[in-house]
Amino acid sequence: MPIYSHSQLSVYEQCPLKYRLRYRDKIERDTEGVEAFLGNIDARLTRVISLPELLSFYDATWRKSWHDAVVITREDVTQEHYQALGRKMIETYYHRYAPFDADTTIQTEMRLNFALDKGSRYKMTGFIDRLSRTGDGGYQIHDYKTSAHLPAQENADHDRQLAIYQLGVRKRSPDIKDIKLVWHYLAFDRDLVSSRSDEAIARLTADTTRLIDEIESALEFPPKESAYCDWCEYPDLCPARRHFHVVESLPQNEYLKEPGVILVNKYAELKEQAGAIGEEMDKVKEAIVEYARRPPGGGNGYERNGQQGQDKVRQPPEVPRQERGRAGRAR
Repeated sequence: MPIYSHSQLSVYEQCPLKYRLRYRDKIERDTEGVEAFLGNIDARLTRVISLPELLSFYDATWRKSWHDAVVITREDVTQEHYQALGRKMIETYYHRYAPFDADTTIQTEMRLNFALDKGSRYKMTGFIDRLSRTGDGGYQIHDYKTSAHLPAQENADHDRQLAIYQLGVRKRSPDIKDIKLVWHYLAFDRDLVSSRSDEAIARLTADTTRLIDEIESALEFPPKESAYCDWCEYPDLCPARRHFHVVESLPQNEYLKEPGVILVNKYAELKEQAGAIGEEMDKVKEAIVEYARRPPGGGNGYERNGQQGQDKVRQPPEVPRQERGRAGRAR
């Protein structure tokens, strides 16, 4: 059985088809949402240094990491907007928590690999942004969010990701008992704090293993439309969204942004050309009718085909097979 992550399970819950394309068919796309890009950059900034050094490191990391496949879905914002937003989040967080002596950082970007069950059939993996120990001997699992949406406390109390990480930390260090889960919503300068009892962790384990069993036994992976569709990297492969992709890929009307005077002049020009073409077509049509009335044998630029009395158009030389292939591809 493959190793699962919270993100992998969430993708299946959001859209089974997207899960299949990404994890079963392993179809990779180079695109990355700018929100995810911003979150990945900010999550790396967990070193305790001065604010100017931190912002300098952030700007350098942004420039180094930015690539053309980062997708900005909103038309009214730019790359610079998101970069400035990230700087603002860092400044706000720094001023709130400096000098960062409320706890001791155990590890940042801490990787976890553990099994949900004793037989190690259901394996999980994940990364903790920061694990810390407080002065009273408790531990905290921190997750830094750059989302523009602030969830309710109820959502935090039912969140699977950090609860799964709590299980992983306990599997790794059984002596750790008191663990708090902390989400830092940087855009709002707000923290959400939650915890899980042993009973809640047991229910979570059972629910997660059932979900993995469902995925493993699935034969069909239907699409599920939701607000997440606008950020999906597979619109061209989704029967529920393909028509949007086709419409977006159609060539745009190049005249839509032209001023009225230019449009009127262009229309008059095309109308004149259409009239001239119509006159030329009438002449050709008249010539065809006249040709059909001629008796066989008249001089007309065609050569006779034996004694059958049939006219045959002179054909161009045959194109070599290889060149025909190239021509076909060129079209």
